[in-house]
Amino acid sequence: SRLPLIACRGRAAGRTWVDAMGGGASSKKAWQRGFHLTSNVEDDVGDSYVQVYPVWTIAITRNQRQLASATSDNRINLWCLVTQQLLIPLVGHADTIWKLSYSPDDLLLASASSDGTVRLWEVGTGMPVMTLPRNHANWVLSLAWSPDGRRFATGGSDARILIWDAAEAVEAAARVADVAAQAQEAGDYEQAFFEELAAEEQARADQAKRPLVYWQAHEKSIHDLCFAPSESKQLVSVGAEGTIAVWDAESGMLDCRLMGHIGAVNCCAVSPSNEELLATGGEDHTVRLWDLGDVDPGSNAAKTSREKAIGLNLAHFTLKGHEGGVAAVRFCGDGRLLASASKDCEVRIWLPNLQSPSLLAKFGAHEAWVRDLHWSSDQKSIYTAATDGMIYSWEVPKKWHASPWQLEKALKGPSRYKAADQH
Repeated sequence: SRLPLIACRGRAAGRTWVDAMGGGASSKKAWQRGFHLTSNVEDDVGDSYVQVYPVWTIAITRNQRQLASATSDNRINLWCLVTQQLLIPLVGHADTIWKLSYSPDDLLLASASSDGTVRLWEVGTGMPVMTLPRNHANWVLSLAWSPDGRRFATGGSDARILIWDAAEAVEAAARVADVAAQAQEAGDYEQAFFEELAAEEQARADQAKRPLVYWQAHEKSIHDLCFAPSESKQLVSVGAEGTIAVWDAESGMLDCRLMGHIGAVNCCAVSPSNEELLATGGEDHTVRLWDLGDVDPGSNAAKTSREKAIGLNLAHFTLKGHEGGVAAVRFCGDGRLLASASKDCEVRIWLPNLQSPSLLAKFGAHEAWVRDLHWSSDQKSIYTAATDGMIYSWEVPKKWHASPWQLEKALKGPSRYKAADQH
């Protein structure tokens, strides 16, 4: 395969890395690479790239048919994972897009950017649905959907978390469009009625686009957010100042604040099989596993953690081995595996149990910083993206594929309009 133009600096050729946990994995087989996607521009011969577009973030639909990538030209590319072809580029953001996330029902794609905006796009058509008003003071760096798909949270360089009612905002915008369409067909004598109705619906839509709740969450930028997969109230945030916070997403109340990383915490993930198992990745080259059961909100430990600005140094597992900052951590759908991606160009696969976590596999994934990774719902593939402009699929060994029951559960997803239909 061709080498992209960006090289990974400081990578030691042929060096054996020894890990604090599961150190013998260097003898294990690397996972096989499948296909690749890229918007890099090839030279006339096709031997190298004359233009490289680093990929900052990717997201994958639950149904495994579409992948979205955000590149350094401030575009979002929608790719078909069936044909491995580019479907459409989405243009609108005026600065770096740091985070992409599909809603759990695969209907909407949300994007967060340094331009201070959060945008919603229609997955089926690529059409813009709305740009939410600028409520962050600066860059929007992180974004996460609640598991029921009705709300999402954003975090930014202003160190605030905002909770948005996506379902109501989209439904209200649809009502405005409906009234406008009816007004077009109405007779002259009905115009006054429809103008009044349109004004009322527009006022409701403007209100629905405002954050439900927001609060100051960290001392510095919020690098990542994640909801517990089975609990819409439990929201985890990690900050550049080095703390990890667990919140009640409905009220903005702090459950606990933890510390342990040296320097910035870059990423977080809650296990789908155990909402008390939290993984974080830091600029200190480590992946850490935390048992939130040790800081139940009513416990003395949690009370102590809330009173300390730097949080509680809770006992936890430190997984060593990466030789660069950890940019992404992701549990697979059934929670049996945890993947981490790093500036050292490597991906590591961990067995994340809270008794004795260990390293299962590691492989050099890219020729530059690995920025993001995602598991497919069936756990047959893992996708990685890096600043070399490449997106690779990797074949997961059969032992770790999702069971038919697990896959059915993963593909089902929520109905965003279920709650609305019941009223």
